Amino acid sequence: MRFLYIIDPLDSLNLQTETSLLMMEEAARRGHENTVATIDDLYLANAQARGRTRTIALDFSQRSFYQLGDPRDTALDAYDLIVMRKDPPVDAAYLAATFILERAATAVPVINDPVSLRMFNEKLLPLAFPELTPPTLVTNDPQRVVAFVAEYGRSILKPLEECSGRGIHILRTAAAVPADLGGRFVIVQRFIDAVVEGDKRIFLLEGEVLGAVNRIPRGPEDLANIHQGATVAPTTITPRDREIIGMVAPTLASRGLWMAGLDVIGGYLTEINVTSPSAARQINAVSGTHIERQLVDFLERKARPRVARQRPVCPG
Repeated sequence: MRFLYIIDPLDSLNLQTETSLLMMEEAARRGHENTVATIDDLYLANAQARGRTRTIALDFSQRSFYQLGDPRDTALDAYDLIVMRKDPPVDAAYLAATFILERAATAVPVINDPVSLRMFNEKLLPLAFPELTPPTLVTNDPQRVVAFVAEYGRSILKPLEECSGRGIHILRTAAAVPADLGGRFVIVQRFIDAVVEGDKRIFLLEGEVLGAVNRIPRGPEDLANIHQGATVAPTTITPRDREIIGMVAPTLASRGLWMAGLDVIGGYLTEINVTSPSAARQINAVSGTHIERQLVDFLERKARPRVARQRPVCPG
């Protein structure tokens, strides 16, 4: 099969956490062709989704871990499956890419669904399940943030469009609230003290648990994010986790958000990562599993069926 992955520039990837490359390695072992493009490579021509793509071969024993083929300008429906794995920020360029991939999806499966990626924000989607979330405010007004922190005490502020802990601030007092949010909307939540015990990432595929890992911050004033220095540890799926999964999974499946990473702290659902859910390597490391095998099994099932070419029949 021919798989196309829409990812960030290769040299910007964090090899310790990157899940897309793990999937590519497994796909290559099965004889599939892996091809990559960035969102800057995508375009529409007369309503046809096209892109500048390159085949990729991986070898992590080499200084340059990848080897690219010659660029090809091709229609995206030439592939059997497209995997959208571009990290946030979810900015204007990202949204434009989802429109291009929406056109491609009329002919070839796209994982996750580009319309749903455009519709649902990873930070805001949990608010569809208010009984699962801590007290929350979404605003671009610093004074509302001040009032929230005055009411709930220590809080955490996150930009809506970022990932990997970028732009997050712990607000210990109302005096710590930025005087100017630059007009950007942010999400503010009551700080969950149980974060010192870890921020659990639960990797879902088609609504089922593939695995989980606990991310433990370096200290009580640090973020529980791998990119911000958190360590990882084994974990289990608790009855509360199963309650959360049971409530969230049907919505994800109905929207074509097949791959998702739920973040759970102290029994609260804080994020639903759907743009490029990661931590597969960390899950494998703490549990001895290889969840990339199940991920590629899934890609094979979802890919467009390959139809054998028929030889033309000569008349007479």
